[in-house]
Amino acid sequence: MAYKIMHRSRAQEVRFPTQAAAERYAEQQAGGLRNWTVVEAGQPQPAPEAQDRESR
Repeated sequence: MAYKIMHRSRAQEVRFPTQAAAERYAEQQAGGLRNWTVVEAGQPQPAPEAQDRESR
């Protein structure tokens, strides 16, 4: 199943073949998971208020 990471504060998405690959990339190359939301590819983008709750 494909996954993607979506940046929490700008319009950026990156797709990966696995959840582990997405999380590893976010941690090692993209400033850490605190800056990204990991979701299954094909899922709708979370509402902005849902992203705000996750970051608290």
